[in-house]
Amino acid sequence: MERRSAPITVFFPSSILSDVPSLSEKTFKVGQIARAASIFRVEKLVIYPDGSNWRRDARLMHSLLSYAETPQYLRRAIFPISPQLRFAGLIPPLRTPHHPLGTSEVEYREGFVLESGARGSLIDIGLKDPVRCRIPMPKNSRVTMRHEGGAWVPVPRDSVPLYWGYTVHVDERPLRDILAERPPGVLIATSRLGRPVAQMAERISRAFHERRSIALIFGSPREGVREILGREGAKLDDLVDMTINIAPGQGTATIRTEEAIMIALALIDFIGGSTGSHERQW
Repeated sequence: MERRSAPITVFFPSSILSDVPSLSEKTFKVGQIARAASIFRVEKLVIYPDGSNWRRDARLMHSLLSYAETPQYLRRAIFPISPQLRFAGLIPPLRTPHHPLGTSEVEYREGFVLESGARGSLIDIGLKDPVRCRIPMPKNSRVTMRHEGGAWVPVPRDSVPLYWGYTVHVDERPLRDILAERPPGVLIATSRLGRPVAQMAERISRAFHERRSIALIFGSPREGVREILGREGAKLDDLVDMTINIAPGQGTATIRTEEAIMIALALIDFIGGSTGSHERQW
């Protein structure tokens, strides 16, 4: 499970939890997004503001998505007991490379710095005993470690060649301003009013060949991306490279955002893999 050469970022609104009332349902929904992102090796999840309670909902999603991405052996140290995580057990395991089972022998591990001083650091990396490192690191911080020459040493997270989970970011700017800044790569909005994805497959495939990053933008349960931008005084076609309809023959009146994310990522992955890229793995 290598890291993608053409990174994928997913943008979705804080209001995607507005159609479910209970914390358990919200937690389950967020768990589906975490799984979809992990299955298709998404690098970054960005939550943008939408709705009157967007800060509360964004904080909840950020907390749940971050919890899901954290290896199980580090969760107790990183996440204090919180009402937001009451139903975190509903989130399915991600089973990504940085979530090794038990004491699996792997080259890289995520760790948590237990002690730090002039003589180095003591780090929990999910083994029977913490490991020592000669390099002082901030106490109570999460670090990425690599096994080299019989010792564990810290390395930058983005230097790991494997898919190493996603990061979560809450952007407080309106979607209009986020897109106007032109995030790197190809900006793809999803909409029932977009062109069928099959008609845009060649352009998407070209982005994979050129190793350009891809950003997928999703709307809310009540409004599509076009409507959200319209409220903000912007036009969708002025801000994105293409708008795709991911299910032109859908048999349901609506598609939930977590379902749309899974469908879109599966299609994008298929298009990228079907180009002969080395990334296709079954």
